[in-house]
Amino acid sequence: MFDRLTLVEDLVDCRGHVLGRKHLVISPEAIAEVGQRAPALSRRPLAETPLVADVAAPLGAPVYAPLFERPGARAEVEAVLRAAPLPDVLVEELEALRRELPVVHQHAFATAAVAVRMLLTAVGRTRTLPSLAAGALLHDLGMRHLPRRLHARGGGPLATRDGYRIAAHPLLGAFHLAAVLGSHPAVAIARCHHWRCGQGYPGLRAPPPRAVEVIAVASAFAALTHPRPYRSSAYDARGAADVLISEATARHADRGAVKLLVHALRGGEGDPREVRFGVPRDGHAPDQNRYAPLTAPARNAL
Repeated sequence: MFDRLTLVEDLVDCRGHVLGRKHLVISPEAIAEVGQRAPALSRRPLAETPLVADVAAPLGAPVYAPLFERPGARAEVEAVLRAAPLPDVLVEELEALRRELPVVHQHAFATAAVAVRMLLTAVGRTRTLPSLAAGALLHDLGMRHLPRRLHARGGGPLATRDGYRIAAHPLLGAFHLAAVLGSHPAVAIARCHHWRCGQGYPGLRAPPPRAVEVIAVASAFAALTHPRPYRSSAYDARGAADVLISEATARHADRGAVKLLVHALRGGEGDPREVRFGVPRDGHAPDQNRYAPLTAPARNAL
């Protein structure tokens, strides 16, 4: 089972600090160990950082309008995102993403907005929701540690080695976040957001917490609804939901989390467990799509 990797170069943060040396094995045990040594850093809400300006984009995106049609829904999501607590060094990491990898940065804020709307629909405003929002913002931090050429790819099959490098990003992100935050929901979110009911990567000994499944579905939805170089156009909300319903039917996505997404898109009234996946589906899909699912290593090949 692929659940660990060996660093092929130093793991370095945006300040130039080395988080892990070349040849370090990053495993669940290593992530837990580095988390125990994490410093106690003060955190401030997103509202007190320059990143607060980026909250408006997903909340105002036409593709997400169905999520925010209920009166007050947009304001509720905005309030939670603004309250997301982050230490300065991770604010700087997100600012570096905005400069260097704007597509990943946009994806982070879209994922957080969709995930918060889903979670509010499910459980309301809970004490832990701002920390989960922070985790959603940081879930793809591991992408900063990949070679830049991999971000410029246009879709299609990957060379085996390049596939392994991309499959490493959840473990890299989890290690990075554990080194900064210690025990925090963001660590599990980063590590598990591509688990995909055991069909993704890395392998897990047990399913992740339900909130992680929700953020994983939100991340997939956000990716489908934004332009990518390997698609002629983005999916609309209905088309993206259709894809995720198919994934859930094939047991490649958490069925309950996909139901929660559909429930939120329908306004969030009633019990999401009563959602039924109907046919036929008539959402917009791109005419051309060169996307090829990543084949992660079956075992620890890195």
